[in-house]
Amino acid sequence: MHPAIRMIGEMIGELTGNVIGQRIVRHYGREPKLERTMELKGKLLDTEVTIIATFWSKERPQGGVYAEGNAIVTTSAGETATVHASGISVPSEGPGWSMRGIRYLQTTSSALSRLNSVALVFEVEIAPDGTIDDKTWEWK
Repeated sequence: MHPAIRMIGEMIGELTGNVIGQRIVRHYGREPKLERTMELKGKLLDTEVTIIATFWSKERPQGGVYAEGNAIVTTSAGETATVHASGISVPSEGPGWSMRGIRYLQTTSSALSRLNSVALVFEVEIAPDGTIDDKTWEWK
């Protein structure tokens, strides 16, 4: 097994949701960016969570997009975490949008605190109708 493959740990999160808003933003004359806000529900480390995330994306010169964003995670017990993420689009099998990237989480939540010291690798699929499938793995 290649050493890089061993660095990816167990899948620790699986969420579904929807894009709940989008707009085009242009900041101080720079190129326009597409900003999307999404709401996701599911499990992270076997803990029920709701995530509200906003990210922006811009075209890459070689094709596809680069995206970056932030999120608030709320557990079913009312604890919270913040997330910063970035990623790039990858070719999709059908219509829609497919992204891969990395996330970093910060929290005082007892249920999620082990994620303060790891990088989280993700795959996100956004269908043309705005539905989202999101999977997260721990990168050790």
